[in-house]
Amino acid sequence: MGQATLDGLTERTTGEAHGREENRARIVSAARRVFAQAGYEAGVHEICRVAGVGIGTFYHQFVNKAELMHFLIDQEHSFRVEAFDALGPEQADATAGEVVRVIAGSDPALLQAMIEACGIDAQLRTVARELRRETGARLAAAFDRVRKARGVHSPALDSTTAASAALALGDTAFGRTSAADVERIVNILAFAEANGPSLRA
Repeated sequence: MGQATLDGLTERTTGEAHGREENRARIVSAARRVFAQAGYEAGVHEICRVAGVGIGTFYHQFVNKAELMHFLIDQEHSFRVEAFDALGPEQADATAGEVVRVIAGSDPALLQAMIEACGIDAQLRTVARELRRETGARLAAAFDRVRKARGVHSPALDSTTAASAALALGDTAFGRTSAADVERIVNILAFAEANGPSLRA
């Protein structure tokens, strides 16, 4: 096999790989929009229509709709973990607001579709539960860092409980409670002292 043939094969293989990556990105982007608009009941055909790909292309990328949602949940988990890991003394006074921004989701409507999917699919529910444990641990560690910076020595709640409550609040409060009210509640959960001045929601 000549060098020209090898070069041609390499170019073709590289081009095919790029095409697969591009198709995957289009499917993921379309899924984010479709799930946000229609919820988890949206079908694969609608996702493919918005992505501009055939149904066969979808199934070359994902086994089914649940696997695609699993991928999106992983993305959301990474978004949260990176944000919580970045919290520290330099954001001490803005921590509650940043936590509210993150728990609202990279796309609040998509987050609701994820919650809906976990209510329907037991495997997704298990995945989300495991990721939630890690997310909670990262948020608890962030609360510990910021408590130290803010001089909170006797918190009313331990950091693990405060983080768990804040995440649960994010699942239920948005849409019925203003972001400012949620921020005040997070501030109380994270930074109220057992014997200190009260923080009111």
